[in-house]
Amino acid sequence: MNPLQLVPAWVWLLALALVGVGQQLRVISLQGDLTTAQDTVQTAGEKLAACRETRGNLLVQVGEQNQALAGMRQAALDRQAVARKEQEAARQQAEEDYQAANRLQQERIGGDACAAAETVIGKELGL
Repeated sequence: MNPLQLVPAWVWLLALALVGVGQQLRVISLQGDLTTAQDTVQTAGEKLAACRETRGNLLVQVGEQNQALAGMRQAALDRQAVARKEQEAARQQAEEDYQAANRLQQERIGGDACAAAETVIGKELGL
């Protein structure tokens, strides 16, 4: 007699059912793990897409800021050039007035530049 025949058929059916139920529980558990993993991957993908979009926006803003800074630098250089020209023109204009004032002081005091300066400084200081 075969040793497998010693076990009744209902025991074999019960063992087969238990194995089937165990396998089904394992499949259900793996499906839950798969769903969790898919959700995690989807969330990570959404975050990655949001980060890439933010990065693109920041790159655009940095480009705009760089253009604005370049414009401001150029405007500063232009103002500086205009200021130099105006300063030189004012210096030339003031030089004529300065020389005239020196001549007047020298004529008034007697021609000595040092004496003229001493007199003017003394008057300013109240001496």
